Amino acid sequence: MNAVDAVALGRSRLKVSKLCFGTAYLGAPSLKISPDEGGRVLVEAHKLGVTFWDTSDDYGSHAHIASALRHIPREKVVISTKTSAKNGREAAESLQRSLRELGTDYVDIFFLHAVESDWIDGCHKLLTELHELTTAGTVKAIGLTTHSVAVGRKASEFEQLDVLMTICCGADQATIDRFPEHIPLEDGTIEQMLEAAELAHSRGIGIVAMKVLGCSAPPLVDDYRASIEAVTKLRFVDAIVIGMRSLCEVQKNVEAVMSR
Repeated sequence: MNAVDAVALGRSRLKVSKLCFGTAYLGAPSLKISPDEGGRVLVEAHKLGVTFWDTSDDYGSHAHIASALRHIPREKVVISTKTSAKNGREAAESLQRSLRELGTDYVDIFFLHAVESDWIDGCHKLLTELHELTTAGTVKAIGLTTHSVAVGRKASEFEQLDVLMTICCGADQATIDRFPEHIPLEDGTIEQMLEAAELAHSRGIGIVAMKVLGCSAPPLVDDYRASIEAVTKLRFVDAIVIGMRSLCEVQKNVEAVMSR
């Protein structure tokens, strides 16, 4: 298994690269990366086999992906985006806006973004509404992202859920407690989060690991290869998403994933 192998993402029926290109840095105002420049990085990443790209309606990177899609057939890449919508109307508006900005007529995964423990019931209700989008053809799979163990545990019960993106990293709890701003667990422990992800995976939900490098937490970045390997070797993790901003970073992360 390496970065360019296509892996099945749970019951979603999607095939994705083990390494997912997180595009938040491309849209960060402070970095001033133009859509054309970011698009070129994405195209080069695609040549290296990174065919899974993640964005969000608040990342500012939809235009960068749209730029890349002018050079790559749409069906050759899996694109996920996210919404912080709390009801069906808001979600539909967010999706249509995202489709326009991305320059595509569908997204592969539509995530509810950063679901917190006090919104589990509301999330479940909205997932049921969003599931209808999969029959309309504008969305292929429905997912949620979370930093909460409580949400992660409950997610395994959601029949409408295809993909779960959650914190999975090799840091011990002491390290996480030292760097809460880098590895922001809302509740519970990292061991409990990994157990929740494993349970969800056992029930057919695809697992995408985030915060693998803990938003540049020093202990994880200092030995990034070991940090990446600690997560990629977990049998219930289908893919890992890492934020990247340059071809050099893409190459480094591809090599790290392939070296495991």
